[in-house]
Amino acid sequence: METVIVGKQTWATENLTSTNFRNGDEIPLVDNFEDWTKYTSKGLPCCAYVDNKKSMAKYGLFYNGFCVSDSRNICLEGFRLPLIQDVLNLTDYLGFKNSNAEAIYYNSDVGLGLKGTKTWKKSFWGEPGDNSTGMNFLAGGNLTVRDGMFLFDDRGFTANHWLLDEHVPGPEVKYFPAPPEEWPKERSHQFTLGTGGDNSLKITDDFRFRGAFIRLIKED
Repeated sequence: METVIVGKQTWATENLTSTNFRNGDEIPLVDNFEDWTKYTSKGLPCCAYVDNKKSMAKYGLFYNGFCVSDSRNICLEGFRLPLIQDVLNLTDYLGFKNSNAEAIYYNSDVGLGLKGTKTWKKSFWGEPGDNSTGMNFLAGGNLTVRDGMFLFDDRGFTANHWLLDEHVPGPEVKYFPAPPEEWPKERSHQFTLGTGGDNSLKITDDFRFRGAFIRLIKED
């Protein structure tokens, strides 16, 4: 996996595409709502293409949050999942000091150097990036399950990535339409580029039954 050094950190330059945990156990790769539901509704890990197999090399795979919390470790040898503090350190290095875990300068341009030059659509609030960091984040959006189908939300405007931090307690987050009562309600943190099509980077959280990308960071 290719990497780039940004400040004192070494990040992967592409999203994860692995379908195995580090111990070799397979992560089910699904391509339809029924199979995603079969695993996710029971709190089990699975992943999915962003359209089809051809798109995997470009965007990586969507993983549900149970892949991230699984003790078998989804990371490639020598890499780990980023923490909230890693993202704060990254934004500090890029010149956006005093960031905090709730919102990293929502209206700032911190995302311009992180965004790639392609896949991002121009909007009233934002534009494609200049990829000055070499991290080349692409606007793959996120995977939502709703009304019996896959929905690839915010393609062209956002990029959601899981973080390794303790899950956010609750199910006090409103989600419309509400997930089935029997589905797990645990949530995990993410970092999100381009919320609403702008140039921001935010730390957010989401239900683990939804799909997001994984961008690894080198172990120290």
